[in-house]
Amino acid sequence: MKRFAIFILLAFSLFIPAPSARSQETDYQPPALVEPDGWTMVIIPDPQTYARFTRNQGIFDLMTSWIAENRGQLNIQQVVCVGDLVEMNGLKEADGTFANQNGRQMWSATSRGFERLDGIYPYILCTGNHDYGPEMNLDEPTGRVRSSETRETHFAEYFPIGRNPALEGVLVETAPNAFGVHTLENAAYEWTAPGGKKILAVALEFVPRDEVIEWAKELFARPEYRDHFGIVATHSYLLGYNRDLEHTPREAYILSDTGNSGQQIWEKLVKPAANIRMVLCGHIAEPDNMDASTGFRVDLNDSGKPVYQILFDTQAMGGGWHGNGGDGWLQLLEFDPDLTRVHVRTFSPLMAISPSTRGKAWYRDERRQFDFEIE
Repeated sequence: MKRFAIFILLAFSLFIPAPSARSQETDYQPPALVEPDGWTMVIIPDPQTYARFTRNQGIFDLMTSWIAENRGQLNIQQVVCVGDLVEMNGLKEADGTFANQNGRQMWSATSRGFERLDGIYPYILCTGNHDYGPEMNLDEPTGRVRSSETRETHFAEYFPIGRNPALEGVLVETAPNAFGVHTLENAAYEWTAPGGKKILAVALEFVPRDEVIEWAKELFARPEYRDHFGIVATHSYLLGYNRDLEHTPREAYILSDTGNSGQQIWEKLVKPAANIRMVLCGHIAEPDNMDASTGFRVDLNDSGKPVYQILFDTQAMGGGWHGNGGDGWLQLLEFDPDLTRVHVRTFSPLMAISPSTRGKAWYRDERRQFDFEIE
């Protein structure tokens, strides 16, 4: 009789959903605009760990597919990726073939992910340190891949200027890369946001050279852009809540001898410009530490206007450097139509896809979910 009672209890339990699963499904709210007339800019963190492992590449495809599918729901106007499109660039042999097939596979994987946005969004891409230099050079003490020992990159081969039809009428100018070639490594984009406000966004190469800084400075100073809301997107700018480069051995990166750190970008370009009001970046992350992988600070420029600076690089969430690539996290910046307020939200399409994990689809704390006024 006792065994029969246990069997009945076990059988009955199969028909009762686990309380945690039920509460997660009930508590979940899909992304929606806070303001009915608002519009959204989506920030994609460094995709390098999604591209690095073939097992993770489908997660990045899911993220970009979700962005494409939610254009109307969130009135998405722009998508910005803050760099490190791949884990290793993969230099070519003299005959033009890849020295290491890993580089080709990574570039192909990231390119495939962005294909879902071609013709839909005039997305902006930054190049990061891992997008440059040799195909692989391990730093023995840490086992991490050292990168950007040269400015060679396959970026323009996979993301040529004419690739995305949605850039027509939005891409206004490019600057030469280190080899004198015009690419999207340094590019300016202009569009009119819902509500009629004009925006000028400029993407800068990893630790941009002085000539690139001067190009961007002259661009923002032009009379036709004087009243635009200016945005700078570059890979390395904030170290947590401070402007600096990651503290790594000098030989691991192109540093001050050829390029500018975050503090130098602030002093030479952002602070003197009255119309640069926002800076977006990635690059800095720690394994499964969201506080160390995100950042927000506000400083006054020389005109006394606040500049809102955002770090978002969740690539080491979901298991660290060898994990799933970042748990699918995206940052959603919802702008009011008059550009007076921004609602910041952190959301994972990966978590949201299943009822069993939807309760974890939002990162709800004061550093990942907050509003700020644009003064």
